[in-house]
Amino acid sequence: MRRLLGFTLLEVLVAMSIFSVIGLGATQMLRTMIKSHDRTQDRVASFNHVARAFMLLERDLVQIVNRPVRDEYGDPLPSLMLASGTYPLEFTRTGWNNPAQRSRSGLQRVAYELDANGRLLRHFWLVLDRAQDSAMQTQVLLDGVRDLRMQVVNDQGEMLETWPQANQDSALPAGIELSIETSAMGSLRRIFPLVSVAVVRSPLAEPGPGNDSSEPTGDEPGGAEDDNIIEPVIETQSDPDTGNGGDGDNADQDDSEQDDSEQDNETQDNETQDNEAQDNEPQDNGRDEVLQP
Repeated sequence: MRRLLGFTLLEVLVAMSIFSVIGLGATQMLRTMIKSHDRTQDRVASFNHVARAFMLLERDLVQIVNRPVRDEYGDPLPSLMLASGTYPLEFTRTGWNNPAQRSRSGLQRVAYELDANGRLLRHFWLVLDRAQDSAMQTQVLLDGVRDLRMQVVNDQGEMLETWPQANQDSALPAGIELSIETSAMGSLRRIFPLVSVAVVRSPLAEPGPGNDSSEPTGDEPGGAEDDNIIEPVIETQSDPDTGNGGDGDNADQDDSEQDDSEQDNETQDNETQDNEAQDNEPQDNGRDEVLQP
């Protein structure tokens, strides 16, 4: 009689236990990897948001210019205001791109503030000197901001929490320190240096009857300063055999040609005098004159 072969109940239980432990470990490892990936992606997204916010802040702050404006009621506002106005930070910047070629200025009035929801807001106006009906545009730069602190650095390196100062001669500070505390990245601090003088370029004027831009001035190349330019002198080396340079040979040749021309002129003058002497002599008609004693 043939015997039937198979697994016993104990063997099946042992195999199922081993596979359960392996599956549980693999599931736990996969879950950990998924959590790590999600956490990394959230961290990367938070870093990108913070980097974008700092990039926009740097683009605005490094282009601050000394251009005061007027508010909705006609009151003058300084070019840079820190903790001295409606917003924590308000200033005038240049470099506002105009790809649509609209009839507007290249300068822009910008303000920053932190609202109650933890959002860093950027406000800007389409005009510099505002009217009562001037609309304000708002952009959300960063979410999850816990704290926002700003200070300015004057020319002496002192940290000030307000600007402008009554005893400051310059209209703009040397730099602005910005500290942001976020829930994702923690505390971040950065100092943005400001330019001392900003040049606002305007379209070049077309040359006209009263505006001739082709004439050089003293500060431009070709002006009065170029009159003192010394032109280089090229010297010709002398021939080691004869001791005379190329210029000396040419000078000797010119002298010899000049002497030849003078001799020819003298010869022609002598011939002319001989011809005149022959014409003045008496003519002989073939008869001999008889002299009487």
